[in-house]
Amino acid sequence: MSAEELPERAQLSGDLNARLGRFAPGADEAVQTRDDLLMPEEVFESPEWVGLDGDDTLEIRLVDRLMNNQDWLRTPVTDQPPLPTAVAFSLKGGVGRSTTLAAWAHHLAGRGMKVLVVDLDLEAPGVQNFLLGPRREAASPWPDYGVVDWLVEGRVGQADRELFEGMLGSVELAPGTPGEIRLAPAFGSRTRDYVAKLGRAYLSVRVDGAEYGFAEAVHALLQTAADRIEPFDVALLDARAGMHDIGAAAVTRLGAHAFLFARDDPPTWAGYEQLFRHLRWSPAITFNMPDTDLRWRLSTVGAMAGSTPKAQAAFRERSYETWQWLYDEEAEAGPSAPEEEDEGMPHWPIPVYADTSMSGATFNMPAEMPVAQVLDKVYGEFFRVAGERLKLGVRRGEE
Repeated sequence: MSAEELPERAQLSGDLNARLGRFAPGADEAVQTRDDLLMPEEVFESPEWVGLDGDDTLEIRLVDRLMNNQDWLRTPVTDQPPLPTAVAFSLKGGVGRSTTLAAWAHHLAGRGMKVLVVDLDLEAPGVQNFLLGPRREAASPWPDYGVVDWLVEGRVGQADRELFEGMLGSVELAPGTPGEIRLAPAFGSRTRDYVAKLGRAYLSVRVDGAEYGFAEAVHALLQTAADRIEPFDVALLDARAGMHDIGAAAVTRLGAHAFLFARDDPPTWAGYEQLFRHLRWSPAITFNMPDTDLRWRLSTVGAMAGSTPKAQAAFRERSYETWQWLYDEEAEAGPSAPEEEDEGMPHWPIPVYADTSMSGATFNMPAEMPVAQVLDKVYGEFFRVAGERLKLGVRRGEE
């Protein structure tokens, strides 16, 4: 619609300016048409727009321009990742997220799988130390490059198969283990100017007219992993704690299954409430939860959970209350408004039990790993349910 076609524009702009107060751009600027804008595509073709309720004759879109944290509400890069992909996410550190991912990688390798682990916690790398050990003390040689190199080189079209292979470190496994674990650390032994590269790692650029940002770069990494002569069977991504762009992209835009680690304490539930209230606006969330709905790709993990029925019931109740912010508001129970006792829904916590013998556990030297009985006690139920959620018992293409 042109300026001439918009009736009573001056009056409308003045009224909106008055309502916005200090947030207003001016009485003559509060309402603008496509013809008024220098680069209208930045508004009308913005990937951040959210649809608001209108009517049959009017479509309303909200464009909230942010410097970061935009990926929570962007359209996913894909609904189906190139290979089964899991994301470990938490709002804060110290909940056993990276330890669980390291233990899971060894469990899957023990089942004969080729496992790719990617350390996406670029500001505070963690899982790389659990699986390779500190760089100067690692039992196996560290790879030359890391995820940060992939992200930076991808912006200039130089993230290729050769770079990918140079990012893969080999994790030492117990003799006779039928599978393998390869880890892409945040940085490698030949990575230079790591802190400076972090400043460029999240930049978005235009490639052939399309946006290429953090999520697109990680998706390209996963595609390369799937296209190898000996492709990986599964990818495990360790995301950064907190409501950071890394977590946003990994949880919402890669088509991955995200495991949301939570401890049963007020700060954790308050944080997830705020996140869920924001996610309600996501274009990947649709009323009545169709099969492609983002919520089917989210699972709550009861981190450091108590094993008593009372502790489990309390955790489940608080998780269910928090998930009400993301479930549909329905008078009767249904697919998107479930009962609390529905074990197949995202709010049902998958337990990772607390055990003092796991304190200081390491997974980079088989002789010093926790014994199998302890691992089964702490992680056994998580391994089973998480494997089912990723359909790891199903051959690719048979879903």
